[in-house]
Amino acid sequence: MIHPITYLNGAARNFLLLITFLSVNIIANAQTSGTVKYEERAKLHFNIQGDAPPPVNLPTERTTQTVLYFTPDASLYEAAKGQNAPDVVNEESDGNNVHIRMDVPDNKTFCDLRNSKRIDQRDFMQRKFLITNDLKISDWKLTGKQKMILNYPCQEATRQDKDRKITVWFTSAIPVSSGPSAYCGLPGLVLEVIINDGDQTITATSVTFENVDASVLVKPKEGKKVSQEEYDKIVADKMKEMGVENGNNVIIRVNNN
Repeated sequence: MIHPITYLNGAARNFLLLITFLSVNIIANAQTSGTVKYEERAKLHFNIQGDAPPPVNLPTERTTQTVLYFTPDASLYEAAKGQNAPDVVNEESDGNNVHIRMDVPDNKTFCDLRNSKRIDQRDFMQRKFLITNDLKISDWKLTGKQKMILNYPCQEATRQDKDRKITVWFTSAIPVSSGPSAYCGLPGLVLEVIINDGDQTITATSVTFENVDASVLVKPKEGKKVSQEEYDKIVADKMKEMGVENGNNVIIRVNNN
């Protein structure tokens, strides 16, 4: 049996091959450009200070909605637009109320995948900092464990970062070496992050494949430029000054007067 394509003349055959080539490229680009929505959850540890009885029924965690814009060459991770953290009002039996406001920090992470660089904008204690780092894959260890997230087959990788145990789940079905915040550099998109066995989690809630406009992927520019070591020292010194151990601590001062 003669294949039907043999009846096409040279021009028609070239046109068909061109259409096929373009279709393959469109499909490939669609799988490596898009948007991922995440939900960040962090357990709260309260540092109660003062001479009055501590408040009761305090919230146990905070939740933030975030988004990752990604292409084969770059990605940007930031808080979802139009997101306001409401005041948490704790009503006491004596009629006094405790107001706790947990603003959404203006944190951003830009990954230059082509040049293996990462720029973090960190909003800490009403000051902004810019930190540039190299993207590293050698720090991650593959465990061989697998699971499904949003119908994508994912592999587990772990890393020890000072006093934090970090576990990520990434999928090579989306071949982009990016993910939420600083958790990137793996051979696939990171869909879940677990820090210290659940003290903090970042979980993908949806993946949408679409063209990402270049105007969206803008490198963060706000803040003082510091090294990672300098920023870590600034945070550590401030935490020590306030008498807390990690960034999930919330200080509440309760006084009788």
